[in-house]
Amino acid sequence: MLDTPIKTLEAYVNQPSGTLDREDVQQFAEMVAEDFRSLGFNAELIPGEKYGPKLRATIGSGNCQLMLMGHMDTVFPHDICVPFKDIGNGKAMGSGIIDMKGGDVVMLYALKQVLPKLDLSKYRICALLNPDEEIGSPESHDLILETAKQSFAALSFEPCGENGRLTCARKGVTSVRVTCKGIPGHSGAKYLECASAIQALCALITELYTLRDDAREISFNAGIIRGGTAENVVAAEAECACEFRYFDESLKAPLMERIREICAKEPVPGVSTSIAFGASHPAIDLNEKSRELLDLALSIAEKQGRSLHHEKTGGAGDISIAGQAGIGVLDGLGLIGTGMHRTDETAFLDSLPKQIELAAELIQTICV
Repeated sequence: MLDTPIKTLEAYVNQPSGTLDREDVQQFAEMVAEDFRSLGFNAELIPGEKYGPKLRATIGSGNCQLMLMGHMDTVFPHDICVPFKDIGNGKAMGSGIIDMKGGDVVMLYALKQVLPKLDLSKYRICALLNPDEEIGSPESHDLILETAKQSFAALSFEPCGENGRLTCARKGVTSVRVTCKGIPGHSGAKYLECASAIQALCALITELYTLRDDAREISFNAGIIRGGTAENVVAAEAECACEFRYFDESLKAPLMERIREICAKEPVPGVSTSIAFGASHPAIDLNEKSRELLDLALSIAEKQGRSLHHEKTGGAGDISIAGQAGIGVLDGLGLIGTGMHRTDETAFLDSLPKQIELAAELIQTICV
């Protein structure tokens, strides 16, 4: 049952929900589902195959559907989660406090405020919270797009940013795993007969970093490297989890082809290389429909005595999926804070009532 925004935020943060911790995400989903039900929503948990459940909450019988977007997972596994802690000066720390448990709280309390003012015979609200956003929404992608196609607009509650940022433009991101298999053996007695998978992988990664193109806003990152068994054994296998990002969706295909070309080389004779492209968020840029939502939100904020602004961001997000339906999308309606994806993730608590007011008035203005 919803109490106060701060108490709800504390309860949400104190329930770990790392993407890969399926049981934790299940427990958090059940908490949030009950809070939606307390507002009169029909809340259903849709089981996942590998990850936790998706939460779909709906209210209203109208034909005009507004989509609200959030996610329940964080980047913090259970064993490193930091509980909610008020650190004074209007700030609090905790794992996922702004990304995006704070946004989920903003969504719920904005709905609590605005629902009595809506004509639910004309409008329908569908809130969709997924369990796998932090890894590219592989199991949620289709449901997000399907819901967006049934909606006239989508509002997302990712963090607002330290300086009051709203966004309608996010980079596309595609993951790729590079695996090298070599010829193992003793690194002193048999090294002439061996071929190091680690040596080959390092050479390929170095060349893959040449994909970075600041003029075209293309980035590449090798995030996790694994390989080898001991310092005196030439590595039989090594792999790297990588990603590349871009604002121009048309760049995705040629970048993938360039990665294939690089990885087809044989920097170390005897080492074979394979690649596998994984989860991907599409790129999305500011369009006319999204501009209308943005202008409306900026106008409401100004009327409320606040100064927000639009900013493109290199971070991927689910509005990029919803935007493929051709509807207007707006992100950044969640909490303001710093340290996203860090163990010292911090929320500015005075932004909580302000963001609730902004979202509530935005929903009310849209649904007229």
